[in-house]
Amino acid sequence: MFVSVGRWCARRPKRTIAAWLLLLLALGAAVALCGRVTSEAVSIPGSDSQAAADAARAFPGSASGKQPLVLHTGAGGADLTSAGARDAVAAAARNIAGVDHVVAVTTPYEGAGRAAMSADGHTAFLSVELDVTDRDITPEVTRRIVDAARPAEAAGIEVTPGGSLAAAADKGSTRHSEIIGLLAALAILWFGFRSAVAATVPLIAAVVGLGVSLSVVGLLGHLMDMPSAGSTIAAMIGLGVGVDYSLFCLTRFRELLGDGASVEDAAALTTAASGKAVAFAGCAVVAALASLALGGLPLLHALALAPGIAVLVAVAATLTLLPALFALLGRSLAPTPTASGPVALDSAVPDPAAVRGPAASDVSALGRVALGPAVSDAAAASDSVTGAAGGGWRRVAERVARQPWRHLIGALLLVAVLAAPAAGLTFGQLDGGDKVSSTASRTAYDRLAGAFGPGVNGPLQVTDALPDPASGPTDPRVDKVTDALKDTPGVAAVGPPQLSPDGRTARWQVTPTTAPGDPETARLVRRLRESTLPAATADTGHGAHVSGAPAAQLDLNDRLSRRLPAIIAFVLVIAALLLLLAFRSVVVAATAAVLNLVSVAAAYGVLTALFQQGWGVGALGLDGPVPIPGYVPLLMFAVLFGLSMDYEVFLLSAVREAYLKSGDHRGSVITGLARTGGIITSAALIMVCVFLSYLLSDDPVVKMFGIGLATAVALDATLVRGLLVPAAMILLGKANWWLPGWLDRALPRIDIEGGDHVPPPGPATEPEPGPEAEPDPEAAPPVTVRKT
Repeated sequence: MFVSVGRWCARRPKRTIAAWLLLLLALGAAVALCGRVTSEAVSIPGSDSQAAADAARAFPGSASGKQPLVLHTGAGGADLTSAGARDAVAAAARNIAGVDHVVAVTTPYEGAGRAAMSADGHTAFLSVELDVTDRDITPEVTRRIVDAARPAEAAGIEVTPGGSLAAAADKGSTRHSEIIGLLAALAILWFGFRSAVAATVPLIAAVVGLGVSLSVVGLLGHLMDMPSAGSTIAAMIGLGVGVDYSLFCLTRFRELLGDGASVEDAAALTTAASGKAVAFAGCAVVAALASLALGGLPLLHALALAPGIAVLVAVAATLTLLPALFALLGRSLAPTPTASGPVALDSAVPDPAAVRGPAASDVSALGRVALGPAVSDAAAASDSVTGAAGGGWRRVAERVARQPWRHLIGALLLVAVLAAPAAGLTFGQLDGGDKVSSTASRTAYDRLAGAFGPGVNGPLQVTDALPDPASGPTDPRVDKVTDALKDTPGVAAVGPPQLSPDGRTARWQVTPTTAPGDPETARLVRRLRESTLPAATADTGHGAHVSGAPAAQLDLNDRLSRRLPAIIAFVLVIAALLLLLAFRSVVVAATAAVLNLVSVAAAYGVLTALFQQGWGVGALGLDGPVPIPGYVPLLMFAVLFGLSMDYEVFLLSAVREAYLKSGDHRGSVITGLARTGGIITSAALIMVCVFLSYLLSDDPVVKMFGIGLATAVALDATLVRGLLVPAAMILLGKANWWLPGWLDRALPRIDIEGGDHVPPPGPATEPEPGPEAEPDPEAAPPVTVRKT
C-alpha cells in the first residue's frame, strides 16, 4: 500500500500539492470566518466542585459570570471616591454598557458593588457581565471594553482587565517561537545537506501540516472546551515531528537518487520504507496520547486530541505531500558527487536486505547530516550495505562495548542526579500571580491582592440544595451554614447568602485569606468539605458543595493522582506490545519500555528543580517558583513516551538487521549505534531547538512543556540511546532476541520498514502523466545501472 501511495503522489505532484494547498486555504477561511476558540474551563465529572457548579445553574446570571475591570490610582493620585473620579467612572460604565455582548456593569458606588472599593480608595473594580461564555471572550471583546473606559483613563485612572477578560487579552501568538524553531531547523538542515533546496523541503511539509492541524484544533474549540495550551502543544509537537519525519524520508530519497534510481522510483521506495516507519512511529505517539482517556477528564481529552491531530497530519503530509515535492524537485535534491566520482551500484534499487528500514538507509544518510560533508554520499551508501560505518558514534559504541557495566552504571547515576528533585514533585495550581509581570492578568492580580487581600483573586462558591424551599435569607438552615462558614479558619469574608428563584438552592461566596495557588487554600477547601459543611448540614436532609477555581483545581489534581498509575501502566504495556510486534523479542520490548522511563524521570527532575523549587527560574522570565499543574507531567509522559519510540525503532532496527546478518550480538550493537547515532542526534537537535523556542512565551505552562520536552528529547537521544540501551543489550547478549515458540507462532508478522516486499520499480516516467493507464509496477522489469 505504501509504495502505491508514494508512486501515485509522485506521478501527480501538482495535483497532490494543490489538494494540500486547497485544504489549507479552506481551513484557513473557516478559521477566519468562525474564529479560534479556546476555553480554560475545567469540567470534572463526579467531583464535588462539579456538583456545586451544576447546582449553581439554578441562579440566573450572565453566561460568563462577573468579570472585573480593575481601577487604580497611585498614592499621589486622586481618591476614587472623589467627585471627579466618580463622574469619570460612571461615564466609563455607561460606555462599557453599550459594548456588544455586555449585559450589565456594576460600579463600586452602587449598593451591590460597595465591596469593590478598597479601604484607602485607590483601588476598585467594575463588575462586567457578558452574554457569552468564558471561551467566547476574545481579545477583541476585551479591547473594546477597555477602549470604552477611556473617560476613566482620561481622569488619570489606570484601567486593567481581570479574570477572563485578562486571559483573553494575554493570549499571545506563538508565531515568533515557531519562526525561531523553523529558522533553527533550517540552519541544521543546511549545514547537513549543504543544499538550500534540500534544506527547505522538510520545512515546507512541516509548515503545511502545521497550518492544517492548528486550523483543525482552532475549529474544534467550537465543539469542545479546548484550552489555549492545547494549540500551543499541538504546534510544538506538530512542528517537531513534521520536520523530523520529513528529514528521515528526504535522506532516504537522496540516497536512492545517489544509487542511480529514477526520481519516481526513489519517491515510491522512500514511502514504502521510511514512510512506513514514520507511520509506525506516528501511531506510537498517538497510542501513548490515547492513554490520557483513562483520566476520565474532558481537559485531558482535549490536551491529548490536539497534539494527536498534529501528529496524524504530519504523518499524512509525509506520506503524500513529500513524494509530490520529491517528484517536482527531482534531481535538484540529489547529493552532489564527490571528487572521487560517482559510484554506481549493481542495482538502481538496493536489495531488500539493504532496504530494511532506517537501519539500512535512513541511518546512513542522516549520519552524514550529523558527521558533515566529510563522509561522501557514495561512501555512506556503501556503508549502509556493508555495515562498515565510521565516525564518532562508532568510537562511542566501541567504548561502550568494551566496558558496558561502567557506562551503564555511570549513565544511571547521572540520570539519578537529574531525576532526584522529582521525588518532591507535587501538583499545584497556577494563578494570576504566577504570570509574567507585564501581563494584564498579573497586573490585575497584584492590584486586587494588594487592596483586598490575596483571596479575592480566587473566591470559593458554596452551594446548598435544600429539600424544601427556604423562607428567605434568614431561614435557620441558611443561617446555620452562614455562621459555620464565618467561623472556619482560613476564611477572610463570607458574602450574604443568595437564594435561587424557587428558594431550593442557597449560595455563598467565600473569600479565603490566602491566594488561589497557596496550599493553604487547598487545605481550606478540604476543611470545608470534610468538617464545616457536614456539621452545618447534619440531619437536615441536604448537603453543601464547594466550587470555584481553587476547588476545581484541587479536584483535578486529586483525580490525576489517582489515575496516574493506570495511565503509566497502560503506556508501558502499549509500548512493549508495539516493540514486541516490531522486533519479535520479549527482552528487547521489556528493556526498551523500562529504559524509556529514564528520560521521563530526568525531565520531571529538571521540571521540579526549575519551576517548583525555583532553581534559576529568573532566567526563564519568571519572578519566582511556580506550582506545576497536574496535567503537565501527565501529558509530558504520554508525549515523551511516544516520541522516544521513534528513536527506539531506528536504533533497534539497525541492531536487529546487523544481528540477523552476522549473528554477532556485540558487533551488531556497535554497528547499529554507529549507523543510527547521526540520525538520532540530528533529529533530536531539531526537535530540541523547536521546543526551546517556546520559552519566549509568557505562559508558565508553555515554558514548562518547552523545558521538559527539550530536556527529555536531548537525554533520550544521547544518554539513553547512546549509552544505556547499547550497554544493556551488550550485557544481555543473545538473550536480547529471546521469543518463546508459542508466542512466535501467535504474533502477527509485520514489517515496519517495508523491506519484506518492495515491488521492483517501474520505468521512469515524467511527473503528471496524461490520462493513459498507469504501468503495472509488479510487471515492470527492474532497472539496472552497471558499475562504472
